[in-house]
Amino acid sequence: MKQSNAITQGALYIAIYIVLLIATIFIPFLAIVSVFLLPIPFVIYTYKFGIKHSLIMFIATIFVSMIVLSVFTLPVTVLSGLGGMAIGWALNERKETYETWARGTIGFSLGLGFVYVLLQFVFKVNWSEEIKLLLDDTLQNTVKIFSQMGQELSEEAIQQLREQLESFLYLIPTLIVIAGIVITFITLFFSYKIINRLDRQSFKFPEFRNFNLPSSIIWYYLIGIILLWIFNDPSETMYLAAVNIQGLTGFLLLLQGISFLFYFTHYKNWSKAIPISLVILLVLFPVLLLYPIRILGIIDLGLQLRNRLTKS
Repeated sequence: MKQSNAITQGALYIAIYIVLLIATIFIPFLAIVSVFLLPIPFVIYTYKFGIKHSLIMFIATIFVSMIVLSVFTLPVTVLSGLGGMAIGWALNERKETYETWARGTIGFSLGLGFVYVLLQFVFKVNWSEEIKLLLDDTLQNTVKIFSQMGQELSEEAIQQLREQLESFLYLIPTLIVIAGIVITFITLFFSYKIINRLDRQSFKFPEFRNFNLPSSIIWYYLIGIILLWIFNDPSETMYLAAVNIQGLTGFLLLLQGISFLFYFTHYKNWSKAIPISLVILLVLFPVLLLYPIRILGIIDLGLQLRNRLTKS
């Protein structure tokens, strides 16, 4: 009976995925939202029936999507399937939210890595050139913003900024993981809402102010910095490893800093609009706020600020 139900619902969720995929292709602006909705059929199916049945569904979905649409849907289906199954598997095993988030990040990161390689070597997409064009646009927009604020950047400052932006070319593995973290968070949020309604569960995210990394992350960050001092030639393999260790741990410490902002405003009974406004400013002006908030995250972990506030 369970086997029959798994097959029936598998066909249903494949159909739902295909409809979402068709809508994404023919309604371009919908892709902004659908990138987070496409994994949800895999999430729910894996949550209900486990990883073994979902692997069969995943393979079937790949074939159906390529037959109904085209082979160009393969990257999207692989990305959605790997990420969705990773989240659903964790939910099926009743893992905590942050562990589910971590598993989903691994799934989406693997999917994004597959998409990167597939587009680079099969569909001949030159990622280096595309990223360089994006970085050039970012540099021009940054110069314009400073100009509008009445501050003209010198040629030396522009060159330093250009070098910092070009370092992103070496951070592709880190950027893939960060993208996986963000996609997992939003997909998991929608998945919780849908599963709670369909299955009368009570899945929810813990308050972000309680997000707290292990203090050992600081040591990994320092190791990355030290390795960058030693291996500063971009042609070296260790440089690539060092810059990605430093980049990924730096991003996690940034999350720690943002979390502390929410914790501190809650502790002081201040409005939530304060940390939310700071996050918006961080997105708009990352050059100005990224390092101060990251340092705040390091101080929070290193000095155990939350424990000190609690004791006081």
